[in-house]
Amino acid sequence: IWTFDQIQGVVNVNVPVRMTVIKLSPAAGGGLWIHNPLAPTPQLLRQIRDLEKQHGPVRHIVLGTVALEHKATLGPFAQHFADATVWIQPGQWSFPIQLPIEFVGVKEPIPEWTVDLDYETLGPLKFQSVGAYSETAFFHKATKSLIITDCVCSVTKTPPKIIQEDPRALLFHARDNIQQVVVDDEATREKGWRRMVQFGLVFFPSQIEVVPAGRAISEANNIDPSQKSLGQGAVPGSLYPWTWHDNDADLKNFNAISQNGKLFCPPILTKLILDREPQKTLDWVDRITRRFEFTHIIPGHLNNYVKANPKEFSRAFDPLR
Repeated sequence: IWTFDQIQGVVNVNVPVRMTVIKLSPAAGGGLWIHNPLAPTPQLLRQIRDLEKQHGPVRHIVLGTVALEHKATLGPFAQHFADATVWIQPGQWSFPIQLPIEFVGVKEPIPEWTVDLDYETLGPLKFQSVGAYSETAFFHKATKSLIITDCVCSVTKTPPKIIQEDPRALLFHARDNIQQVVVDDEATREKGWRRMVQFGLVFFPSQIEVVPAGRAISEANNIDPSQKSLGQGAVPGSLYPWTWHDNDADLKNFNAISQNGKLFCPPILTKLILDREPQKTLDWVDRITRRFEFTHIIPGHLNNYVKANPKEFSRAFDPLR
């Protein structure tokens, strides 16, 4: 198994988004099986071509979700592997006109890769206000790995290496207010990361106060020159239209989410989506935990290759019980 991470984010709230590649056994047809393909950058394509030289061609490309951040890169990636079979999650939509699956260029034969990978699908759960939610969990039998997208994740205090390659977003969020001048060190990066995580998982952290628009614009125009680059290319006008109550007020909330890397279902799912269909979700969880004896989980975001068993996976959904 190989995994590849890229960065996705809005207004400097950045998270790793992950693609998983598995070498199929001869019994499953051989070649490579790809889950949730990323943007086909020259660097990524070069790495995949190197894998093809060693382990055979990309034969299957699988989209295990209907979420836009994963769906958007499926088409561009698949165009580089015209001989691969594309598998997509039930409940997909197309824009600007909703077309049947058979008209959007996706094949649907019997999966030969099920020799190596089993799966369980949730949904599609359809809602008038938030569209649809659907996700498939894949169990790789040889490595006892569960491959999922959004339903569970794990986060710890140290920012992922890919986020630290350009630390400006971390430093941006480490400020208590727009006037504060921050220095780049380990503690500051960790502070920015835990705040970034809270924005990503709950949208509106309880420890912030929104600054009125007029004041926010005025303050952005008078920002310390050394801090102007922190929002460059990501935040219009370097705006920072909120303040944190005090220096470490967010730490307690982050620790409650993280629990030192314990597996959890993100609050944006348990409070906005899955709580509308808790029984269907829990039935899906039960099918996974009954059928698959996994030892590790590869989520689509945040920590990678998380050590977790079926009981720990099930407990991640306790907010729905």
